[in-house]
Amino acid sequence: MKRIYCLLLLAPLWAGAAPQASAPHGRQQGEARFAEMKAKLLQLHNQHIQILQNSISCIQGAQNPQALKSCMETQRQQMEALRPGH
Repeated sequence: MKRIYCLLLLAPLWAGAAPQASAPHGRQQGEARFAEMKAKLLQLHNQHIQILQNSISCIQGAQNPQALKSCMETQRQQMEALRPGH
């Protein structure tokens, strides 16, 4: 599933690598798409890191199995919310 997600994110970059993108104007568009995709991926990774850091704190503070389960459920929901289409 992660591979499909990555492929979908990178598809616009491959489109920018088409032969028509070798023209100066096409190259600028390809570079702009690359910069945009890079920024989006960095933002997504930073969001994942934040969720995991919060989850670590929650797990460390869990005093019983129910609290631990709640930590894991919160993490799952937050990660799921980052998926495209949610």
